[in-house]
Amino acid sequence: MERTDLQVGARNERLAYIVERCLESQAAYKLFDMLAAISDLDKDAKGEYMELVKDSGAYSEEEISAIERLIISGTARYFKQVIDQVREEHVQREIDDMLV
Repeated sequence: MERTDLQVGARNERLAYIVERCLESQAAYKLFDMLAAISDLDKDAKGEYMELVKDSGAYSEEEISAIERLIISGTARYFKQVIDQVREEHVQREIDDMLV
């Protein structure tokens, strides 16, 4: 297997882990829902939000950096879409199982 394939596989495993954790935890899901909504705001509003996060003193520099990357890059929106898709597939599978 090529190095690129290994990197893609590792990324997919991390994404699957995040999705599973969000499906197990309502708080984790709400976090990505909130971050996805913020990532949809205009640039100025995102900047204001990040200033509030920094000023709150509730987060370490590393956490602030991670939150900022999720919002600015749109990754939070991507994660939320994947989580919603997997949730929908789980629900559909459960419905199908009930109908059999």
